[in-house]
Amino acid sequence: MAAPRGLGLRGFGIYVGLDEQAADAAGVDVGALVGDVQRAITGIPGASTFASVVLAPADDPEPSLDVVRTALGEPSLHHAPARRVSRDEGVVVDLARHRVTVDGHVVALSFREHALLTFLVQHQGEVHDRQRLLGALLSETDGEQINERTIDVYLQRLRRRLHPYGDVVRTVRGRGYRLDPHPDVTVVPAG
Repeated sequence: MAAPRGLGLRGFGIYVGLDEQAADAAGVDVGALVGDVQRAITGIPGASTFASVVLAPADDPEPSLDVVRTALGEPSLHHAPARRVSRDEGVVVDLARHRVTVDGHVVALSFREHALLTFLVQHQGEVHDRQRLLGALLSETDGEQINERTIDVYLQRLRRRLHPYGDVVRTVRGRGYRLDPHPDVTVVPAG
């Protein structure tokens, strides 16, 4: 595999979703499997590994691979997998009703904060620089002057209002901001 010009291959990631009971029934010890994979890779000079085991409720109907990808913040996952969640847990962004709740309590967002959150939700997993976020908000007509630095203020307020889940809006150092699909965030579509 040749990397594009100017880029060097630095590693790879493999997402493995498996059902613990099904693995046990097949005679596979998940812990031993993880250890075997790590040992195989560390035999390569200069290679280092990181393993993460993802836990979820045993009765969760979501496919195991989707649980793993969501938990590890897979950036190419552009939509939050459907999951069974109580409307009293986490952040619920109801695009149809233009309402946001945190742990069952309605959160009062300003017009622009709501527009910013809606944009981030509709473009989950994508990194947006200040200029793109500004462009998304400039079409809103509430008369307030905004610039690139105003975006920082709105993001800070938004994170504060989503407390204790404010970290779902991530800063990608030197590039911008993104909202990754997250198990604590449920999006109710507009249509």
